[in-house]
Amino acid sequence: MNTTTSQYGKELAKLPVARMQDVLLARLIARQEGMRMGFPAQALTQIATAVSEITRNVVQYAGRPGQIRMFELREASRAGLKFAVEDQGVGIGDIERTLTANTPGASIPGSRVLMDEFAIESTPGSGTTVIMAKWLQVSS
Repeated sequence: MNTTTSQYGKELAKLPVARMQDVLLARLIARQEGMRMGFPAQALTQIATAVSEITRNVVQYAGRPGQIRMFELREASRAGLKFAVEDQGVGIGDIERTLTANTPGASIPGSRVLMDEFAIESTPGSGTTVIMAKWLQVSS
C-alpha cells in the first residue's frame, strides 16, 4: 500500500475497481482503516456501506475499470477518512436526478447521506469521480 501525501491527505491505499472482489477488498480495507483510527461501530458500518455502494456502481455501470484511493485526514480537533472513487466509464447524464433518486437501491444518494462530505463530478462518455469523507472528533 502507498503512503504518499496528496491534495487529499496521507494516501493509505490505491486499489483497482473492476470486479466484485475489488468491491469487497475496498470495503474491508476502508473498515480496517476506520477501526485503526478509532471510529465507532456505527460509523464503521456507514463507511463500509458507502465505499461498497460507490465501488459497486463502478463495476456495474461504468463499463470500464476504475480505482479507489483512501486517505487519512488530520486537523486540530478531528481526523477523518477520505475516499476518491474514479472511473473513465460512461458517466452520468443527470447528476441532480441521480442524487435525488428515491428508489430502492439508490446507492449514490444513500451513500451521500451516510458520509459527512460527498461530491460527485461526471461527464457523459468521460467518467465519474466521487469524493466522500467521514470525520471523527479527536481529543486534544
